[in-house]
Amino acid sequence: MFGLGKYRTPFGKWLDSHRKTSVEFAKESGVHRQTIDSMAGEKGYAPRQTTINKVLKAAKKVDPKATYEKLFPPM
Repeated sequence: MFGLGKYRTPFGKWLDSHRKTSVEFAKESGVHRQTIDSMAGEKGYAPRQTTINKVLKAAKKVDPKATYEKLFPPM
């Protein structure tokens, strides 16, 4: 169920590789589930910087090597 047959951004691929659902990660990060879904599967989605900061903080708890450049490379 993790990323089957749908477009995934690098952040979405990272979620899939760490076996996290958008619901689980939303609870951990304090960001709404729909925002996580958009960040993981929509080309060109641009969240606010405060949202990105919350996501990065939660991502570093799961994977200390997670960086902005890995999860949100320029498109």
